[in-house]
Amino acid sequence: MSAASLHFLPTSRAAAEELSARLGIRAHEIIIHRFPDGESRVRIHPVKGTAILFASLNNPNEKLLHLAFAAATLRNDGATRLILVAPYLCYMRQDMAFETGDAVSQRIIGDYLSRYFDRVITVDPHLHRIDNLQSIFSNCQADALTASGLIANSLLAKVDRSLLLVGPDAESLQWVGAIAEKLDAPFIVATKVRHDDRNVEVRFADEKKIMGANAVILDDVISSGMTVCRAAEALLKAGAKTVEVIAVHALCSDADLIAIQTAGVLSIRSTDSVPHSTNAISLAQLLCRALTKET
Repeated sequence: MSAASLHFLPTSRAAAEELSARLGIRAHEIIIHRFPDGESRVRIHPVKGTAILFASLNNPNEKLLHLAFAAATLRNDGATRLILVAPYLCYMRQDMAFETGDAVSQRIIGDYLSRYFDRVITVDPHLHRIDNLQSIFSNCQADALTASGLIANSLLAKVDRSLLLVGPDAESLQWVGAIAEKLDAPFIVATKVRHDDRNVEVRFADEKKIMGANAVILDDVISSGMTVCRAAEALLKAGAKTVEVIAVHALCSDADLIAIQTAGVLSIRSTDSVPHSTNAISLAQLLCRALTKET
């Protein structure tokens, strides 16, 4: 991608610079100055051709505005194609109005980003009732990559008779099943009842598989971590020998991590989709492969 350049929000520096090195292109920080009244001044490095904007969209509200400013300015200054690489894509959980007056944020964010970008690339978006990211983005190309292959590779050394892959809720069935198939490993999926953001119940119907297993909970997003805590406790109560966790997107706080460890989890690993202390699996190879298919 010799005609392209990469531009990143400051919070995504490490992953952006690793990706730019793989692509063999220059990386430029998007400079953000915050005025005392809360407004932002955004400054970009002007380029021609294709501009790749890199930003993980955890804590998204301010970032979305900064991306719009940067994208519009790059376009005005001569960029002919704009690609957003957002390894974690925000506001995907609200895909319908559950009550009258609810904003359907998934659709709104899709329309918003479509105004500024020709292509959006993300990894394992947190989708519920739709299975096609493109349907959210009406006016630009949208690509949903999956980290399942990278996660499966990270587990190769652990594949033996005692390995048990665990999905913490019904929504994880297809995703955990795909990783289990790559490894030819057994898996189970929990039933979850959510009472509120931090109050959940997790149950396993077939506990015979759990006895003596080295269980690995696989989740796309760890937010508060409460689902993982309850799943770990249920696994250990049912006789699991050890419990580990691997997630694509780690959004949990330090306090949440302590709670997960206290629940009996031996280790917690995540991809670098969001900068986090648990990052152990790089997405650069996956993202590079998708970008080099760009024509």
